[in-house]
Amino acid sequence: MGCEPTGSHTELPSPGRVLCLSWHPSGTHIVAGSIDFFRVIDVASGQTVQRIMVNHHVEKAKRECVVWAIALLSSGTVVSADSFGRVQFWDWELGTLAESHTVSTSAALSLAVSEKEDSIIVGTSTGATYQLQLLPVNLGGQEKRWVRTKPFQFHSHDVRAVAHSPTALISGGLDAQLVIRPLMEKMQKKGYDAVLRKFTFPHRRLVSCARKARLLLFQFSQYLELWRLGSTEETGKDGEVLSLCRMPEHLVQLKSKGPEHIYCSCVSPCGTWIGYSTASRFHLYRVRCDGDGVSLRKVPKVPKLLPPAYQLQFSANSDSLFVASARGSVHVFQLLEPGGCKHLHTLQPPSGCSEAVYLLAPSADGHWLAAVSGDWAIHIYNLKCFKHHCMVPAYNCAVSALAIHPSTNNLVIAYSDQQLLEFSIPEKQYTSWSRAVQSRGLHRAWLERDSPITHITFNPKNPAHILLHDTYLLCVLDKSLPLPDDSTLLMNQSTLKQLPETARKRQLHAFKICKKFQPLLFMDLLDENCLVVVERPIMDFKTQLPLPVQQKKFGT
Repeated sequence: MGCEPTGSHTELPSPGRVLCLSWHPSGTHIVAGSIDFFRVIDVASGQTVQRIMVNHHVEKAKRECVVWAIALLSSGTVVSADSFGRVQFWDWELGTLAESHTVSTSAALSLAVSEKEDSIIVGTSTGATYQLQLLPVNLGGQEKRWVRTKPFQFHSHDVRAVAHSPTALISGGLDAQLVIRPLMEKMQKKGYDAVLRKFTFPHRRLVSCARKARLLLFQFSQYLELWRLGSTEETGKDGEVLSLCRMPEHLVQLKSKGPEHIYCSCVSPCGTWIGYSTASRFHLYRVRCDGDGVSLRKVPKVPKLLPPAYQLQFSANSDSLFVASARGSVHVFQLLEPGGCKHLHTLQPPSGCSEAVYLLAPSADGHWLAAVSGDWAIHIYNLKCFKHHCMVPAYNCAVSALAIHPSTNNLVIAYSDQQLLEFSIPEKQYTSWSRAVQSRGLHRAWLERDSPITHITFNPKNPAHILLHDTYLLCVLDKSLPLPDDSTLLMNQSTLKQLPETARKRQLHAFKICKKFQPLLFMDLLDENCLVVVERPIMDFKTQLPLPVQQKKFGT
């Protein structure tokens, strides 16, 4: 229903099977959609003030008409989207139909209205989205009508969710894609916001790695799986597949009790601790490997957190656990042998921010902790004295990934607009390399990428190397090499190797990009010679989706 108006609560009468709801902007009325009709209800009295049949003007309708989405405009106009593929505009006081637009041959499932109420986006079961705009009937005239202006076909399945921002149309479908389509007439200049974006995978971390133990923890909605990586004793050339002397091994499955989904999880670097949290409870387990067998023991008397964990991160030496809360604080727990924990401190931002902390990055020496909250603020804490150290200068985009360099304690930050910054924690300022990057600017092709950086790590053998990845590429950023300009091609490494040596030298720059993997969920260095990558081919889950609405095409 969205935000409920403040004040006393009123129990509203049930208008039958309620399929969709919408508030009037003033909060005085609510409209509820059902099958073949919708009702307008006065919130104060709880009385139905209007009941409108959406099919009263259709003779002998052969099937039920389901009102899948509804919106109530400030003018008193009710907008409905139904299973007949229609978007209809109603005068709710008179109960009359003002306009009707058939946008699809199948169901119209979702609606979103712009803030000025002059544009509407509609999602359908064919995967198409449509825009309707309120335009003058005559140039310069006062009379206006709703006109279907733009169709978009970016989804293969039902578009169940849509949103309308001042500059873009946003849609989410059963094909697991989120699409942001910019409104070019709203853009003043070409940039990051003016590019079509399609997101497939969640940006929350679903895989964590125990480097020392060579284990991977996979997070599913109701359970966790712990796997031991395979190994090989062979060496080969680039692109070769080596035979394994030990196969990957599924060690244990940990099921969550109750109906709640697992929100976050993590395994310690040594592989002996597993933590996870649901919406209401935080759980900690001790992992023991006895020969070929693995056992889990739940840690008793874990301190209760209100609210529960929003993000989990173990320290590099596996002695501490950092638990981010939904209210801006970070709890520090000491892990005890043989299997217990003790609450040491709660880190609070000096500003008293109540936004959830969604990213954590501890330093390898155990001295520092970086925490990112929902207001996009990055706070640095000193873990030796449990005090707030400093705050990274504010930036007007969300942080998508961050990590602290193990030798320099420089914080590398990736933002959702593809900018990369490096901040010296000891000196409380941006590094000279970071200032040079900002003055020169990153490559245009880099800035216009769809997928944000989701993970950052470092090469212990070469301090100048920063490893980062998004859904589609793995990149080694070499700080010792110059940044490319816009005239330089950001080539895939496999393509670059096919060029003559002289051409390769001309293409020598800081970005070494690899696109050989299928969509990436996770990447990390196990050691200086070993990289683990988790792929998730899109077709693996698309084949599990229900069939989309079949459309007859000409000539078939």
